This record gives sequence, C-alpha cells and structure tokens, in this order.
Amino acid sequence: MYFLVYINKKEILIKMKCININKNIESKSLNVLFLFLTIFAYSQQYPLKYGVKAGWNYSNVNAIDENGEPSGYLSDIIDEAYAGFVLEKQISRKSYLQVAPTVSYTESVTFVELPIYYKHDFYRKFSFVIGPKLNYIPDEQYNNFYYFRRRFGISGDIGLNYKISDHFTLEGSFSKGFTKQFDQLILTYYHARRDVYRIGLIYFF
Repeated sequence: MYFLVYINKKEILIKMKCININKNIESKSLNVLFLFLTIFAYSQQYPLKYGVKAGWNYSNVNAIDENGEPSGYLSDIIDEAYAGFVLEKQISRKSYLQVAPTVSYTESVTFVELPIYYKHDFYRKFSFVIGPKLNYIPDEQYNNFYYFRRRFGISGDIGLNYKISDHFTLEGSFSKGFTKQFDQLILTYYHARRDVYRIGLIYFF
C-alpha cells in the first residue's frame, strides 16, 4: 500500500514538472512572438523595398589533397557570376533587414543561396551588412567529377554598400564558408569549403 502511494506521488510530481516546463516553453514562445510583433508594428512606418541584383564572384576554395596537405581552387577574375532578388525592410531610421535569394556559380558548381542580413547606414551613403547565409548545391551528383558531401552549407557574410541613387546601390562583400561541402575527383582536392569575394549592383524598383 505504501509503495503504491509513493508511486502515485512520484507520478504526480512528474506530471506537475512537465506542466511547469510546458508553461515555461509557452511563456517564452509568447515573449518571442510578442517581441517580433512589436518590432514589426514599430517598423510599419518604414518602407519595404524589393529589387534585383547581379555581379561577379571571386572564389577561394579551401580543401586538402590525398595526403592531407592544403589544396583547393582559385577562380579567375571574371569567370564567375551571381544574380538574385532583394527584399529589404527598414526597421528604424538607419537599420534594415535584408533577404536576398541568389544563384551563384563557382567553377562548375551551382549554389542556391539565402543570405539574411542586418544592414546599417553608418556614414552618408555608406552602409554595412552582416549576417548568415545558407547554401544549397542543386547539381547532379558526380557532375563534372564532383562528389557532394553535403548539399546544405552555411557561411558568414560581411559587406559594404554604397547608395548611388534611389534605385542603384553598389555592393561588395566577403563570405566565409564553414561547411565542407564537396570533393573534386579529377583535380584531387577534398573536403572543400568556399570563401567568396563579391562585387555587384542592386537595382531597387
């Protein structure tokens, strides 16, 4: 009898603990939702802009050879390109959130990219951007003797923008790759990750 009472008390305590955990999760979720709604409501007075962009990549592919020594690939100056769309939401007098779905080409590999940037105007027509970028390789496996270890990767981007006019903005950025995404079986470099220097032009409608 005493054993059954002990079991019941233990079950009650476990259930109460689970209820408290769920309440904490719900409370935190509501707080996060309220924060986003507050930011969104506050930023309603600011415009939402959209446009297109295009430009050139200069890639530094860091990898290793079959002996584990540093290897990789450096692109030529004008043989790589990118193009995409830009969606930019102003959230304060000098700050913006920017999302820019992009297709980028490095050597014989296509990357579909989704950068999410924080942008801040810091001096006259200059602004900086910083944020993470998701990368996806849609190419067929073993295309041009590439073996894709990971389709999805992540990079960290930082860049500088210069506003030429209300419609045109010059952009430059550096992207640091963190994910080892592919091998090149002919050139015999492996566990490659991509760093990219980029310069291009944004046109806002």
